[in-house]
Amino acid sequence: MTINYTRISALIFLLFFLVYSYLAGEIQVFAFDEHADFNARTFPKFISYLGIAVSFLTLVLSRGEDDEPFDQFEWLKVFVLFVLVFTYGIIIKSVGFFLSTNLFLLISYYYLGVRSYKVLLLCSFPVVAGLQFMLHGLLDVYIRDPFLQFLGVIS
Repeated sequence: MTINYTRISALIFLLFFLVYSYLAGEIQVFAFDEHADFNARTFPKFISYLGIAVSFLTLVLSRGEDDEPFDQFEWLKVFVLFVLVFTYGIIIKSVGFFLSTNLFLLISYYYLGVRSYKVLLLCSFPVVAGLQFMLHGLLDVYIRDPFLQFLGVIS
């Protein structure tokens, strides 16, 4: 077994998902939801198990012969997207889900090379509006959104 960048990243993701799985088990659940089919822990645990399986399979099954050179990766784009995700996490509470998610998607798409305004708008606003409708309208999950409250869309 040779060490290559694919295996190193798979090992990092494996460690990340193991920690995530532990933290997902620490999520507080109401007493009446403890044995329900779907509760606050269900989806995070599913994501952690899926991530552990995929990263373990990548670690074991990857071959080292067709690796790209390390300097060929676009590290500036990775760093900028990390800063965008971090900024999104900071502003979502103050600006609200709808506006901050749309801004995040528009800026990310534009930075990654999408220049068609039609594609930018059709890939962000309807997707976020549909997700907001599913969460708020169908699943009764309340997400604080000052912008939509100001517009009178949600109460």
